[in-house]
Formats: sequence, structure tokens, C-alpha cells
Amino acid sequence: MRGWITDCHPSDDDQEVVLWIRTAEGHMRVQRPLRPSFLVAGKGLNTLSRDVEGCGARASMQKARTRLAGPLEDVLRVSVEGFQQMTRLARTVDRWGSYRDYELYNVDLTPSQRFMLPRGLFPFGLMDLDAGLRSLDSPLRLNYPLPPLRTMTIDPVISRPFDPRPDDELKGISVDGIILKGDEEGMLRELSHMVDDEDPDIILVQRGDKGRTSHLFDRAASLGLDLCLGREAGVRSGPGKSYHSYGRTVYKPPALKLKGRIHLDSSAFMYSEGGLGGLIELSRLSGLPLQDLSRLSPGTAISAMQSDHALRGGYLLRWKKNVPEDFKSVSHLIVCDRGGMIHQPRPGIHEDVLEMDFSSMYPSIISRFNISPETLDCDCCHSSEDLVPGLGYRICRKRRGLLPEVLGPLVERRRAFKHMARTDPARAELHLQRSKLLKWILVTCFGYTGYRNARFGRIECHEAITAYGREIMLSTAEMAADRGLRVIHGIVDSLWLQGTGDPEALAEDVGARYGIPLETEGRYRWIVFLPNLHNGAGALNRYYGVFEDGELKIRGLAARKRDCVGCVKDFQTRALSAFSLARDRVEMAEMIPEILEMLRSWTDRLSSGEVSAEDITLVRRTSKMMDEYRQFNDNRAAAELLASFGHEPLPGQSMAYIIRDSTARKASHKVALPEFWDGVYDRERYSDMLIRSAEEILIPFGWDRDRIRSFIVPQISKHGFQSVIS
Repeated sequence: MRGWITDCHPSDDDQEVVLWIRTAEGHMRVQRPLRPSFLVAGKGLNTLSRDVEGCGARASMQKARTRLAGPLEDVLRVSVEGFQQMTRLARTVDRWGSYRDYELYNVDLTPSQRFMLPRGLFPFGLMDLDAGLRSLDSPLRLNYPLPPLRTMTIDPVISRPFDPRPDDELKGISVDGIILKGDEEGMLRELSHMVDDEDPDIILVQRGDKGRTSHLFDRAASLGLDLCLGREAGVRSGPGKSYHSYGRTVYKPPALKLKGRIHLDSSAFMYSEGGLGGLIELSRLSGLPLQDLSRLSPGTAISAMQSDHALRGGYLLRWKKNVPEDFKSVSHLIVCDRGGMIHQPRPGIHEDVLEMDFSSMYPSIISRFNISPETLDCDCCHSSEDLVPGLGYRICRKRRGLLPEVLGPLVERRRAFKHMARTDPARAELHLQRSKLLKWILVTCFGYTGYRNARFGRIECHEAITAYGREIMLSTAEMAADRGLRVIHGIVDSLWLQGTGDPEALAEDVGARYGIPLETEGRYRWIVFLPNLHNGAGALNRYYGVFEDGELKIRGLAARKRDCVGCVKDFQTRALSAFSLARDRVEMAEMIPEILEMLRSWTDRLSSGEVSAEDITLVRRTSKMMDEYRQFNDNRAAAELLASFGHEPLPGQSMAYIIRDSTARKASHKVALPEFWDGVYDRERYSDMLIRSAEEILIPFGWDRDRIRSFIVPQISKHGFQSVIS
């Protein structure tokens, strides 16, 4: 018999692991014992051994490599009964060593990693069950067999636009498009029967982790029903949390995981980007069960791949990273602390422009030039001639680094999937899903080299990668000039070129020199580079343009932003679609009156009150707790209003609201919740949003905000305004 592992998690008593296996005939539940362990390095290990045994754990000495490419050294293996006990004991040992005398390893490995990795198993990898879970597959296989999975989509119908409260009644339940109606108890019983009859392997719920799925359980409990959506009763769940990342506050909702079935939140980033096909691909490569992976970041997935590779190579994984940045002089910091190359564009309209991009540039640099924490300025190659351009870091020539070994196959794998999408139309969507999530993994791996908490990060690697990137971009610009192509904009790994030169010949030259493909993204009929809002210089990532085939490309505009209000999104989208019909700047200029009429149409609708709640609802992310706001702004007012309904948002959570009067000092006067909206809105504020969005796309033609206002001539008040064409 053959099958695939679809999930792996600790048992309820925390003593064993539970495997859920899908076969051609159905599903199997297998429970296996597993005694987790961690390792300790340092002085006085014999004394420590007696101390941990006094806590009920087992201890034994062995030799292991604690650093990548490091020598063997004595370590103490500590084995415990359960996973939670292991974490508690690890913290105790760390405290005994005053947080400095002992180095702990392999503490934070997941139960699935502990069970599957030593056995050569991985999620959705084909196994021989008769031979005792023997793997018949490889994570790097391109065309791999998959189990026959059944999917069910459940969508609770709730009147509230934000996360539901336990006492909010269900208005209905959609199951694979079938709407269940009636009283709550009847709907929940029917849902349970449908799950039992269909026996799905995967349950998809839009915003499932954001309260929709747990709301089904809350309503069932309030009615005295035992709702079971898994193949076993109960769920695995954890608390939500807020954290700060790349300048913004993010909220991660509680993960609700079923037993025996896979619960996926279809609004989660990983699923929305790569679909089921991409998630399965990443689950196979990372060794993380699908239900866990769908709630994690691409950075966690690439870290898991790197950890698996290190463990297979016989190295230990340090629990708490403590690798400070190397000392650098001020002059050296000036040289090395830079990012990718930037060629600032000239704001305005440019015709007949070619866009060329490097395929997976930074991951390819890591693989091509052997950049890894242990290969930079290594102890074995003091006379290495492989030097990072401009920085002088030496690169090891005797061994392949961990990062290149992990990323090299992924770069080639993504190229293969992109090729297969072109040559295999029947499965093109599946190949594109896999390629898209691999892209996120490859993008993230570069950022993680400079992330201080990344297990295999080192800031010098980050500096080396960007140094090679700058060198390659500058050389490519010189080669382009030699072939009659002029760079009018460039950023990190993309170039916009004008001229009569041959782009295919340029790509061949660059590929031969650096071994990194340079691909043509497309040729624009025209492209508009927009000015920086503060200084008027060319903005690096704010532009719109039309390819020769009529496809519109937009970056950095309001319509592309998640918090864009509906009226602005509609206006800008229609305006840019009108522009896309133009062949050159002359025809674009001729369309400006038409676009101004679109703007006037929206301002008239705002004046007359002919707008829906969807047209003027803003969705904004709160950055702090309600009482931490120093100013009484829209977000503070919305948070205060939500709190009055028993739903105070946590930092990073999204809030939907309508601005009633931006000058008001009382929350209920300042904003309104969409479902309780009384028809009052701040018309001046919304008209200003529209005019700003018009300026955003018309400024290259000389239409700034003041000129647009004077043309539309608004007579604005909180109660309405009239718009006339000047």
C-alpha cells in the first residue's frame, strides 16, 4: 500500500506524534512514539548531566558539529518525555548557565521535523506503507504524484464586516456554493452532515483564521451542539499576536487547525499567492505540514529548508543566535552599507521603452558566487582570489556554502516551472502556482541574510550580495550602451531601455558573463514615470505604462494600495484604462478632458449623495492599542467605536469605517461603521481623495491639484458641493 502524509502533529498527551496519511482508498491515522531531545555544549557537562537527570530527563554524551564546517566537539544530549516539557527544561538549563555558559541546540525543531527528517519523509511525498513508511519520492522531483484530495469551501454568512463576536447570529452558511438557510441549529446540523457525507480532505474558509471558522464553533457551543469539522473532535489552536515588521505593525490571528483534515484560510497570504498547488510544493520542500505552512511566512519556510539541509549534513541548530556584526570602521560602513543600484528616472512620458529584468537575481548571485555565512572570510582560504567587488571579502574556494546548496536547486526549479507553464497548457495554472511561491521564497532568502534573528543570517552576506548586484547592473548598463540601448531607469534588478539595439544580443552577452538570465519583460508603447511627491525628482517605483499588446502595468498608485477607498479605485482604474487605448503622448493628452469628466462624475455623485457604503469605506490597519494613540485621528476614532461594540482591535488588525466628519471630536460623529452607516459622510474629505488621485496620474501633463480644483471649481461644504466645468 502507498500513501502520502498530509498532516503531522503531537498527540493530545504530548507523548507521541500523530500522522494522517492519504491513500488511494481513503485516509489512515498512525500514531508513533517520539522522545524529543536537545543538545548542550559548554563546560561542566558531567555536572549538568546529573542535574537534568534529577529533573526526570535522560542525558548522554556524544560528539557533534555545532557550527557549519566546524570541528567535532563534546555535547550533552538531553531527552525528555514530551515536547512541552522539553521547552521548559531547555529554559531551565539556559538559566542554570546564566544565559552564557551553555549553548543549546535543536531546541526549537517542530515535532514534524523531529519525526520525518531522520526517516527521509516529507509531507505529500509518496511512501510505501507496507515497508514501514519508506519514502519513494524526492522533494526535488518536478513531476510528482499527488493524492486524490477532496476540497470543501465553507463561507459563514455574517452581517458584520469585521471579525464576528460570539453572540452574532449566523444569517446562513454557504457550502460549495449551496446556501444553507433557516434557524442556526438546523444550519449547523446540516453542515455537520454534509462534512460527514462528503468527507473532504481540505476545508477552505474565507477569513477562517480571522474569526469565521471559530464563530461556527462558538455558535454551535451556544446551542449545545458538538460541531466537528475534522476527522476527530477538537481543534489545535494558539493565541494571536501583534508584531512589527518592515516599518508596519502586523497582526497574526490565532491559527485554528483541525484534526485529520486540513483547514485553510483562503484569505491568508500564502494561499492567496500560490493556491493549493503552490502550498503543496512548498510543504514538500520545507518539510512543514500544509496546515502549519499556510499560516507561516515565506521566511519561515526558507529557514526550515536551510535547517533541514544543515541537519542532514550533521550540524546542530543553535537555539538562540548570538552572532554580532563584525567591527567596521566608519569609512568601511560608507562603502558596504548600501543597497541595490538605482538609476533615477526622469519624470514624464517616455515612448517605445523596453523593460528587461534579471531572473531571480539575488538568489542567483548567492548560488553563482558561493555566498554563505561560513564561506565569507573563511579560515581555510586566506589567499582566495574570489573577492567581493568593492568590499574585499574573501569567498571560500574549497567548499560549497549552505545557502548556495539550498537556493541553487530552487532557482533552477522555478525556471523549470516557468518553462513548463509555457509548454504544458493543460497544467499551466498548477506550474504557475508553484513558480509564484518559489519566487517569494527566493525573494525572502536575500532579506533573511541581513535579518539579525535569521538562523543563517549574516549582515556581511547581505552586503556582498548587493555589491555583486551593483556591479552586474553597472556592467549591464555599459554593455547596453555599446549595443545602442540607453538606460532611462533602473532599480535593483530591472532596467528600462530606449534605443534601436538588439535586446536578445544584450541578454546573451550578460548571460555569458554572469550566468544569470536577463529576460525581456516587454516593450512599452509608452510609460509614465511619476515625480516624488516631496521633491519632484523621479520616483523609483511609481509609474504606469502600456505594453505593445495593450496590457497595462501600474506600480505605486493609489489603485494598487490595499487601503484604497472604493471611489478612488474606480476612478483611477477607469482613467488608466482609457489612457491604455492611446498610442502616444499626443493621444494621451487628447483623453484628458474625458478623464476629467470621469472625475466630475464622481464629484457629482458625492455631492448628491448617490454613493454606497462600499464606495466610501476605508480599510485601515491599526498600529497600536486604542489608548496609545496621542492624536484623535480617524483610526483612533474607529478603534474607539469598535470597542463600544465589544471589539477593540489589536495592533495590526484591519478596521473598516466611513468618515462622517473629519473635524469632529467625538468618535461616533467622526466615523461610522459601514453596517451602521446613517448616510452622512465628509464630502470634502472624499472629494480631496479623488482630486489627489487625479493629480497622481495627470501631473506629468501639467495638471496639479490646484489646476484640477480650479477646473472642477468645487463649492465644498460638509453638506455638499456643486461641480461645474470651467
